[in-house]
Amino acid sequence: MVLTEDKLKLIFKNEPFTEFVVEEGTILTPSAKQFLTDKSVTILKNKFDKKEVKCLEVEKPIEAKYKGIFGESYFEKPEYMTQIFGNILVRKDSKRIILRGKIDTFLAKWLVLQKELEDKKNSLLNKDMESISQFIKKINLAEILDEELEEIKILGEDLESIKSISHNPKKYFNLNHLFDISVKNNIIVLKLNELRALSREMEIAGVEAFTEVNGVVQRKDLLKAFNRLSSGIYIMMLKGEKGEYGNR
Repeated sequence: MVLTEDKLKLIFKNEPFTEFVVEEGTILTPSAKQFLTDKSVTILKNKFDKKEVKCLEVEKPIEAKYKGIFGESYFEKPEYMTQIFGNILVRKDSKRIILRGKIDTFLAKWLVLQKELEDKKNSLLNKDMESISQFIKKINLAEILDEELEEIKILGEDLESIKSISHNPKKYFNLNHLFDISVKNNIIVLKLNELRALSREMEIAGVEAFTEVNGVVQRKDLLKAFNRLSSGIYIMMLKGEKGEYGNR
């Protein structure tokens, strides 16, 4: 049994005493022993032995399981908070957590579309869909682990080539930019355009998450990747409009 200061205070309040007998196997915490000393109470091992009992040498503090970004400690994770790195907690409306939600939503919708378009049985379409899937998964992992995004190709092209191709549809596809999307377009183009719009929302969330209050922009590798993601999807739209993914 461990006797704490609070327990002794309650006993003393109900019936003050000048001697306190500690039974065998009972341990006094340092603060409990100090309380008895302050009250000039003699600590007895038993009624017949005047030897003072041993107390705990160190009252070990309980370590907090989580930390906040401002150094605060949490023994349990509040429902309104989540882990951003390791045991570091932030509120769930943190810009980084909002960004992660956007990435999660985009990837979920992209995978559903990828599964749906498998029925088209177009090998080029399936290959391009999987290329984008792998790209967004690597973006997601680099953000969560706070690691530099590795060099990667999408649609078989490096990121600079993706930018060039998306900016020059006339050169690469003999098509004008798809500014006037309508129900007349290929259904694959329309579905891809929906995901392209979501990728732009994700990019904006990324800019907000990685721009500090002093205007300094962090994680430019991820911001570049978000931009090239939307460009890659736009290239897929051009391929779809060109008929590379099957008949209209």
